[in-house]
Amino acid sequence: MVPPVHADRVLEAVRRLAATPDPGALSDGLSAPMAARCLDLACGLITREALLAALDVPGVPPRTAAVVGARGVFTASLEWVALLAGAGAEVVLKAPAAAPHFGRALAAAFTAESLPVRCTTDRALPDTEAIVAMGDDASIAAIAATHARARLALHGHRTSLALVEAPDPETLAAALALDTLLYDGRGCFTPAAVLVVGPPQRAADLAEALGRALTCLRADLPLGDLDPLHGPAWRHRTGLARVLGRLYGTDAPGAGAAGLLPAAHLDLNVVPGFLAVHSVASVAEAAGRVRPWLGHLAACATDLADPAQVLPLGVERACRPGRLQTPPFGRTHGGLEPLRMLCAHPSIEP
Repeated sequence: MVPPVHADRVLEAVRRLAATPDPGALSDGLSAPMAARCLDLACGLITREALLAALDVPGVPPRTAAVVGARGVFTASLEWVALLAGAGAEVVLKAPAAAPHFGRALAAAFTAESLPVRCTTDRALPDTEAIVAMGDDASIAAIAATHARARLALHGHRTSLALVEAPDPETLAAALALDTLLYDGRGCFTPAAVLVVGPPQRAADLAEALGRALTCLRADLPLGDLDPLHGPAWRHRTGLARVLGRLYGTDAPGAGAAGLLPAAHLDLNVVPGFLAVHSVASVAEAAGRVRPWLGHLAACATDLADPAQVLPLGVERACRPGRLQTPPFGRTHGGLEPLRMLCAHPSIEP
């Protein structure tokens, strides 16, 4: 376990990063209010209690590690850098060449606390004992092939959803709107769709409430730069909703809308700012509907009495609505504590 003084340095570095005067400049195109909210949430997850618990795992931590960031959720590398620096590793953060600003600010905050973290945009990774990487599946496969001797924690393309009963559609809609809009829908924890268990009217009521909630929240968290490629996807999905069900919200791409659609048209590819709502008769039907995405499901938000009921869908994480984008620091990845998978576990025999 890391000495408390080392953990204190990590926490001070995180506080220093959270105090950045212009989060928008670090965020790869988010609006200033959105960037500030996201940075505050990400830094707030790293508490002393959570950090010490995440560091308290068996094994020998790596002395050197690389963290490969990707465009999308600009704060995604923070938890891994904090964990590895807390474990005493020298950390090289590979920031996206097109969006290096957060990586540089992160490294500067940790360096100011005498923690060995540096940022680079070089494509060639250094020879390190451990590598954490986030990116598209092709990039992840390339890292796995070329760094097979390192201890690896690799995270490719994933998508998320919600499975709910929706007894209180207004409260639920407010929570799911936050899950949907944070980071402008760029990350793997953005819900692509909501499956509502029960009579079809439940789904209709939730879709209508979501249309209001998304529009209202977007006023507080304005849309940032939107990839032009999302325009056709937005028009396709909203058009389907108009023809096959109902559309609630606004017409402008990314501005916030919900579509009521038949479950046969479930699509777990995220369209930023849009959330599709589908009625299903049971959890078993929901599991069947999401089967084409098996192996690519990150998380499921649920209001079911027992969140474990959603695990048959094949997700790695179950949480309450409103918490998809704020996973606990130190949560398991692929069923293991994050530091454990990067530690060496030698056999020591008498």
